[in-house]
Amino acid sequence: MQKTTRQNTTTPLDPSVLAENYVKTIRAEIQHLGARPQVVGLIASHDKPSLAYANATQRKFAAIGISYEVRHVERLDLEKQILALNADPTVHGIFIYFPVFNNEQDGYLRNLVDYRKDIEAGSQYWTHKLYANDRLALAHDPRRKALLPCTPLAIIKMLSEVAGYADHQTRPFSGQTVTIFNRSEVIGRPLAVMLSNDGALVYSFDVNGPLQFRDARPAEVDISREAALAASNIVITGVPSEHFDKVQCHEIRPATVCLNFASVPNFADDIASCAATYIPKVGPMTVAMCMRNTVRLFNNFHRT
Repeated sequence: MQKTTRQNTTTPLDPSVLAENYVKTIRAEIQHLGARPQVVGLIASHDKPSLAYANATQRKFAAIGISYEVRHVERLDLEKQILALNADPTVHGIFIYFPVFNNEQDGYLRNLVDYRKDIEAGSQYWTHKLYANDRLALAHDPRRKALLPCTPLAIIKMLSEVAGYADHQTRPFSGQTVTIFNRSEVIGRPLAVMLSNDGALVYSFDVNGPLQFRDARPAEVDISREAALAASNIVITGVPSEHFDKVQCHEIRPATVCLNFASVPNFADDIASCAATYIPKVGPMTVAMCMRNTVRLFNNFHRT
């Protein structure tokens, strides 16, 4: 895939521009499959923005040749629905719109999905491979590559494109220091592991304080927000709260790459004027990575 030309450093980057390059590649791969992957998205929310996002995702999948059915279910019926889809040989991918219960029950539902149909790559099967830096879907079969979680993978791809890190390197983020404000098991922690596997030194912050990640291994560290930001080449935020103290221009180094994946802005309004690149959202790239994972699952486990 060709590199995307880096945009004006004072202008926020539109992730849809990058996503379209991946979508074109994925569309071409689907045309060579000789089959149409079937995906079911389960949504138990009545929230209008969530429903709009689900319907938009359905349209985007259909446009590249993936059948994507959105099923509206009651949250207490989700477990039964997941088990039924796991057993259905005509379904090749399952996507669940979280949060559902917004507690540990969501983790249980995530792990209930058959790993061979888990396009989000959030179940323990794929998480274990990520933390072990095991890049194969099945042991001793180099033809089948492991899946990575969609949003962390989208962030990695965007950073690689806009910052120009060498794709051919084994550890493309070697020498980079990254600060991440979010350590959720769904996005923040997997992202810290992925970046550290690729050579970065990562400072990971949440309400319980900072951790440092090197080579996917967390360690206790006594470092302040101020010191971590001052040392970082890349700053990533994902705090879904209006009460988060937004990252200001005076806190970051010149030529810092800043990326926000939270539902609300975690950076000051003028951050694009002082960052090398500002990426305000990742949604379109996350959808593209879900498409990528769908094709990989189909090739790994469902192609006859």
